[in-house]
Amino acid sequence: MANGELELAGREAQLRRKIVILTSHVFLRGYRKASIHFIASRWAEQGHEVHFLTIGHSWLTLLKDRRRFLALSQDQGNRFQAIAANLRAGAYLPPVYAFSSNNRFLNAANSAFFRFYGSYFPPFMSRAIAEADLVLVESGSALAFFAKVKKLNPMARTLYFCRDLLRTIGAAPALQDIQARQISCFDAVCVPSERLGAMLPSGGRIRVIPQGVDAALFDDEQPSPYAPGTRNAISVGNMLFDQTAVAAMAVAAPDVNFHVFGVTWNGWVRPNITIYGERDFESIIPYLQHADFGIAPYRLAADEVYLAESSLKLAQYSYCGLPILLPDLVPFTRANGIGYRLDGEIAWREKIDAALAMQRSAAFRDGIMTWEEVARQTMAAAYETHDRSAGRKEAQQFAGQGMKYAR
Repeated sequence: MANGELELAGREAQLRRKIVILTSHVFLRGYRKASIHFIASRWAEQGHEVHFLTIGHSWLTLLKDRRRFLALSQDQGNRFQAIAANLRAGAYLPPVYAFSSNNRFLNAANSAFFRFYGSYFPPFMSRAIAEADLVLVESGSALAFFAKVKKLNPMARTLYFCRDLLRTIGAAPALQDIQARQISCFDAVCVPSERLGAMLPSGGRIRVIPQGVDAALFDDEQPSPYAPGTRNAISVGNMLFDQTAVAAMAVAAPDVNFHVFGVTWNGWVRPNITIYGERDFESIIPYLQHADFGIAPYRLAADEVYLAESSLKLAQYSYCGLPILLPDLVPFTRANGIGYRLDGEIAWREKIDAALAMQRSAAFRDGIMTWEEVARQTMAAAYETHDRSAGRKEAQQFAGQGMKYAR
């Protein structure tokens, strides 16, 4: 290790933090990983004590996702389970919970329900939050607990980890109201996209930190899961998934196999489409490494194009050197993007042939950060405003490179 790295490691050793993460995501084997999982793991590897708290589930989850509820309740139900060194995960599982709905009458009643739901912490949560130096609240149901966090531990730094517009993910109006009222109360608001930051309610201290990739996993090439001599496309994730577009691609290219991860397919599935459902992230890596091209089949409106900057799959596809088929509405500027019309595309075969003909290139990954870098910059954002002078010095110690600011 070089002298500079030793010096940085020594400074970080004096700045170990107790961190609590409030999120609707689960930290379970066999379930997909989002950016919050990678950051939690990197913080733990960097020596911080991390408690990953899953909310937004209850006994009602048995009716919606029995497998998920049983997995959570077995080892993490209202208690913590050791996941790795410095990393523990637990799930708050009350009998019922407040949830977002497409029903406007239910959402009207949910305003009071979300206040009630977020007003109580079970003892295992209370202890972790009371001792925390930093509490990260992810966009979504976790916002309901923010006022309780501030009351229980007013000295903790607070970070709003916003990955999506709440209306895009169908969050209840009650959660959107909480965001608008309390966004200025967070010490920092981290977003992966300048466009997203500009669309949030005013008053937040916005910090733009792009998505990252797990370079160690992707750089360790694994055997191909595809049959020799076949052509294969991959789609990962369920955000705004456009089933119609993927089905049209499969019709236009019967000689290409389409591998779809993370979604539930409605209706008949063509023979050249394979639906894998939700899978452990590590098991998807070889499919990404050896695909001929990636698909980002977003069904999005004009105010959702921020997904081009915040999309985890676009970063992963690009890091693997894959050509990418995506709607031309998305302002994707890397050379590996091939746009198609969101409505009325008639040249599917032409688009697919262009993807198959494009040479894979390591240049497609230029500028993509690792999760280690993202984790350091995210920590820096939380402490950047602390004590103005000392805080900025701390931020510089954590950040490996400069940070962009959204105006």
